[in-house]
Amino acid sequence: MESDWQEIHRVAPLQQHGQVPLQPTTLAFDTNAELLWLGTDQGYVSSFNGCELRRYTSYRGHNSMIPVEKLVRQLLFNERGVISLAAKGLHMSSRGGPSQWNLHDERFQNLTSMAFTSRGTSEVLVGGAQLQLFTVNLERGTIASEILTDEHVKVMKRSSRHIITGSTMGHIRLLDMNSFQMVKQFDHVHTGTILDMDTHDNLLITCGYSLRHGNYIVDPLVKVFDLRMQKALPPVSFPGASFIRMHPKMSAAAIIGSNSGQFQIVDVMNPGAMKIYNATVSSYITALELSPTGDILALMDAEGVLQMWSSLGKRNFTEFGNLVEWPEPPTRPTVTINDNTPLNMIGMPYFNEPLLSNWDPNMIFEVPRQPQQRIDPDTLAQTSVSGYAPFHQRHPRNYVEKSRGADDVGIVPAPKFLSQQGRDKNSRNISDAAIAESKMLYGDDAKRQFEVPPMYKKLEIKYSKFGIEDFDFAFYNETKYSGLETNIPNSYMNPLLQLYKYTPRLRNVALFHTATYCMMEECLLCQMGFLFDMLEKANGQNCQATNLLKTLSSLPNAARHGVLEEDTSSSGSLMMMMQNLNRFLLDQTIYDLKNAWQNTEESELPQVLLIKATKRQQCMVCHKETRPMGDTVTTDLIYTPRPPGNKSLPTFAQIARQSIQLEATQKGWCDKCRRYQTQHTRKSITKLPDVLTFNVTTQDKNLSNSKEYWSTPGWLPDEIGLTLNNKLLNVWQGEDLKRVAKRSNDQADLRIYELIGFVAEVKDEEAKKHMVSFINVSLSAEVKVEGESNWHLFNDFLVRPVTKAEALDFTPKWKMPSVLCFQLKSERSVVDNSWKDTIDTWLLYSDFPCLGQPRREEQTVLLKKDETPQQGTLVALDAEFISLQKEENEVKADGNKVIVRPCRLGLARVSVLRGQGELEGIPFIDDYITTKEPVVDFLTEYSGIHPGDLDPNVSRRALVSLKVAYKRMWILLNLGCTFVGHGLLKDFRIINIHVPRDQVIDTVDLFVLRSTQRKLSLRFLAWVVLSNHIQTETHDSIEDSRTALRLYRKYLEYGDAGVFEEVMDRIYSEGMRWNFRPPTHVTLPVRDLQRLEPDIPRSEGATP
Repeated sequence: MESDWQEIHRVAPLQQHGQVPLQPTTLAFDTNAELLWLGTDQGYVSSFNGCELRRYTSYRGHNSMIPVEKLVRQLLFNERGVISLAAKGLHMSSRGGPSQWNLHDERFQNLTSMAFTSRGTSEVLVGGAQLQLFTVNLERGTIASEILTDEHVKVMKRSSRHIITGSTMGHIRLLDMNSFQMVKQFDHVHTGTILDMDTHDNLLITCGYSLRHGNYIVDPLVKVFDLRMQKALPPVSFPGASFIRMHPKMSAAAIIGSNSGQFQIVDVMNPGAMKIYNATVSSYITALELSPTGDILALMDAEGVLQMWSSLGKRNFTEFGNLVEWPEPPTRPTVTINDNTPLNMIGMPYFNEPLLSNWDPNMIFEVPRQPQQRIDPDTLAQTSVSGYAPFHQRHPRNYVEKSRGADDVGIVPAPKFLSQQGRDKNSRNISDAAIAESKMLYGDDAKRQFEVPPMYKKLEIKYSKFGIEDFDFAFYNETKYSGLETNIPNSYMNPLLQLYKYTPRLRNVALFHTATYCMMEECLLCQMGFLFDMLEKANGQNCQATNLLKTLSSLPNAARHGVLEEDTSSSGSLMMMMQNLNRFLLDQTIYDLKNAWQNTEESELPQVLLIKATKRQQCMVCHKETRPMGDTVTTDLIYTPRPPGNKSLPTFAQIARQSIQLEATQKGWCDKCRRYQTQHTRKSITKLPDVLTFNVTTQDKNLSNSKEYWSTPGWLPDEIGLTLNNKLLNVWQGEDLKRVAKRSNDQADLRIYELIGFVAEVKDEEAKKHMVSFINVSLSAEVKVEGESNWHLFNDFLVRPVTKAEALDFTPKWKMPSVLCFQLKSERSVVDNSWKDTIDTWLLYSDFPCLGQPRREEQTVLLKKDETPQQGTLVALDAEFISLQKEENEVKADGNKVIVRPCRLGLARVSVLRGQGELEGIPFIDDYITTKEPVVDFLTEYSGIHPGDLDPNVSRRALVSLKVAYKRMWILLNLGCTFVGHGLLKDFRIINIHVPRDQVIDTVDLFVLRSTQRKLSLRFLAWVVLSNHIQTETHDSIEDSRTALRLYRKYLEYGDAGVFEEVMDRIYSEGMRWNFRPPTHVTLPVRDLQRLEPDIPRSEGATP
C-alpha cells in the first residue's frame, strides 16, 4: 500500500450517563451511511457522522442486572438498521434510534460473534462460548434454526464462499454457506485463543495467542491462508498483533495493529513492502476498524479517546452511502434591540465544556514586566533625518543582545578552580560565598512561581587540567551533610539514595547487614550500607555512588524495569524512571536477603518495608476468583477526579487510604477465558511496615490531575496516622489525627508516621528535567529532639538548608513530587551505630577464592588472631588502577581544549602492609581485582598490571571480586586503623571510600615545601630521603606502600630530633639541582642522607 496515513481528528465522543462512565467495547463503520458506531459496556449504541464525529444518535440496546450481559460485543448493518450483539441477546434498531425488535432466548448463554449468511443481509449466524450456533431472521427477529458444534466460537467472518469461525482452541473452520457444516479445518493455527481475523477475496489472515514457556503471549506471527487452495501461506511477522483488517480495494493489503498503538500496513504476499505508524495513546488500544472505502482508519483506546486516521486526506466512509437524516434546526425569535430593550431578552449561547476564561487557580501566574531592549542613541540620531539607520554590524541580524549580566539576580556565579584560587581559601569563602548566598533565590515571589531558582537547577561539574579534584565542591555545600557527584552514569538516582540514607530504619538495616558475612557480589543492600557509611564519615565533603551504581547496572533485572539511563528501552519520563527505581530497589533488597547470610536484624527488613496484604481478583466475565500475592513495598497514589460543584478535594489521608487498600477494575489475564478480561481487584491489608513510601503518580496522563491536588497549599501533611482493624484500614491527618490519638492513648492499633522527605522533579524550561530531594535531617540526628524540623535541599552536590514552608510548597509549576517517604514514630526509629560492634572480620584472616581455589601472593602473610586491628593500628596502603574509559575533550573556537569527561579508572590491585610490630612492612592483603568491564588501557608503566593479570581464566594472581577487596578495606576503616600512604586521597576517591582525615597519614602532605606548596613524588622522596631507587621500570603497590611507611618513620625521626625544617630546606636545594627527579642511571652516586642532614642520634632499630 503506497498511500500515506496521518491522524486527522482526535476526540473522546462518549459521555457519562448518570454516575457510570461508559467504556467502549466495539467499533464499526456503517456500510450504508457516513456513520461510525460505538458499542459500550453499559449496552449503549451511539453513532457519529463524518470524520468530525458529529453526534447523531444514541440508544440503549441491551440492559441487564448482570454487567457482563449488557456489554455490546459486535455491530452489523443492513439497509433497515443496526444489529447489535450482547452475551444473551440481539437487538435491532433503525439508524434514527427506534427499536425494531429485541431477541432473547434461554439458549443464548454467551454469544461472542455473528456474520451474515448466504441470504445476504436478511439473516445472520450467531455463536459464542457455547456448543450451538443459531441462524436469526432479521426481518422477523426470530431464531430460524439451531446448529450443534463441538467447540466454542470466538470470531466469525463471512467470505465469498464460506463462513469462517475462529475458536478459543486456536482452530480455524470453514463452514458451508447453506448447511453450515464444516468443509475444512486448520488445526492449532495459534496455540491459544484466536484474537481477530479478516478475509478478502481468497485470502484469510489471523492473529491470536501463543503458548511460550508456560505463559500465553500474543503470537508474533500473523497467519495467512489461501481459501481457494485451502492451504497455509508464509506468515507475516508483527509482534503484539491484536487487530487485523484487510483492505477492501487491494486484494493483498492488510492493516495489522497492536494494543500499544502501533499498526503496520503490509502486503501479505510481499511482507517486505510495509509501512509502520504509531498512534499516540495514553493507555492501550481496545478496537480498530477500517472504513468500507479503505480511506479512514479508526482507533479507540481504553480511555474512550477515538482517533481518526486518513489516507491521503480522504474523508469518506462509504462510496455511495445514503444521506444522513437530520432534524430540522429550531427557529429562533428575532429580537429587536434598542435603548429600551431589557438585557434578559438576549439569550446566552449554550456550551457543554468549560469556557476559555475558566482557568484553574494552579494555572494562573503573575508574569513580571520584561525589560525592553534599549536602542542605541547613535542609531536613534541617524533615524531623525531619514527615518531609518544602517545596520551597525555589532551582532548578527535579528539577534537581541542579552541584557542579563553577571550581577543579575538568579544567576549563581561559577566557582574558580582550586588551582586558580589564592593560597588563603578564606578570602574566597568570604567574597564568593556571600555573592552566591545573595543569588541563590529570586527576590520576587511571583517570579518564583514559574521560573526555577538557581539552587534548584541542574548543576554541572567543570574539569581543569588537574581533573575533577580541582573543582571547588565546598562552594556549593557548607553544611555537614554530604552531597553526591553527577559525573557518573545513572547519577539521576542520587536524590532517592539520599532519601534512603536519612531514613533511620532503612539506614540501620543496611549497615547491620553490611557488617555481616555477606559475599554476594551483586548485593544492593551491602552497597547501600557502604554508601551510607561513606556519607556519614564524609561530614559534608562530596561523595560518589560509583560502586552502588555499577552494581545496579550489572543486575539483569535493572534494564527490564527501565531504571538505567543507558538502556534505550527506558524511554519514559524521568519521574517514571525514579518511581520505577524506588520499587525496584526496595524489591531487590528484600530479594537479596533471601540469598544472603541471615541474622536477627536482616529478618526485620520485610517488617521495615513490606506492606503485607491479601489480594482478591475476580474475572467479570467468567467470575473465576484468584488470590495472587498482594504484598508490596511501595504504594502508587490514585487520585479521584475533582468533585462536582465547589466541594473541596479529598485530603492526602483519603487518597492514601484508597491507594493502599486498593479496589479497582482493570484489564487482566484470565486463565479460564484464556484472554485479557475486565477484572475486579480488592486488596486487604494484614500488616503495616515501619517505612511507607508512595509513588506520587505512575502515569504521565495523571500528572495534570495530581497537580491540582499538590498545588493546594498544605495538602501534604508532615504526620499521618494509620489504624488497622479486621483488615479495615483508616488513615488520619491534622485535627482528626489528634482527636484519634487522644482516644487511642491506651490502644496499640494507632501507628503515627512522620514525613522523612521526598524526591521532587524540577522542570526547567531552559534545561533538561532533573530530580532533587527535600529531607528533614533532624529525624536522623544522633540526638533527636521531639518536634524539631531541619529541612535541607539535596541537589546532587549542592546541599542547602531550606524552611519547612519552602520544602512543602508545590504551587510553583516547575516543582512536582515523585517519591514520598514516611517513617513510623517509635523508639527504634532512631540512628543505631551499634553495628560497628558486630562487624564480621573473617575476611582479614583468610583467603577468599575467585572462580576457583583461593590463591595468595608469595609475599603475603595473613593476619593472625593476636594481630587483630584496633583503634589506631597503623597500616600502609597503596593501590594500582587501570583505565576503563578514555578522556573526552572538546576544542573550542578559540583553540582552548576543554575536558568534557575525564578518564574513568578502575581498581586493579590493592596492597595493605603491617605498619607496626614484628612483621612491620609485611603485606597481609595483596588483592588483584577481576573486572567485567572492557579495559581501555592497563597503564602497565604506572600500575604494573599486565594484560591477563585480571582475567580469571588465565591469571595466576590472587584474584578477588571488587566487593571482597572493598570490604576488607572497609573493615579496617571501621576498626579504627590509621592508613599510611602517598597520595591516598586520590586513591580513596577512585576506590570510592571515604577515610576521615584523623585516620590518614599521607606522606605527600608531610614532605611538602612550605614556601611553594609543591608536592613531591614518592620516587623522588625515596631517592633523596631513603637513598633508594623505586619505580625504575614499573610500579609495585607493595614497594610503594612500604616506601611510604619508611618515609613516615623518617618524618617522626626528624620531628623528634627537631631538624625537620632544616632537612626540608636541603631536600628543596637537592630538588632544584635534579629538577625534583631522581637520576635516571642507577649507577649514579646517590647523596647519602647522612650528608644532607645534621647529626641525628639514632635509636636502636631505627629505619636506615
